[in-house]
Amino acid sequence: MKYDAVQEAIAEAKRFIKRAEAYQKTRTFTKWSSRQGGFWSNGAPIESGACRRASMDLTRALAKMRRPR
Repeated sequence: MKYDAVQEAIAEAKRFIKRAEAYQKTRTFTKWSSRQGGFWSNGAPIESGACRRASMDLTRALAKMRRPR
């Protein structure tokens, strides 16, 4: 493994944890009734999107880290 790739993965993991914690603090769910049984809505779309993006970036950094030299 390359040292730089490991450092990048660590930085992305920290960024993901920060975004995930922010999402957990702000999320709220609301259920709307409908004939199909309703659906749940996330009350924190910005934080949810940031969390998903950080997750995707972490996945890519981990894949890069696992590549052979």
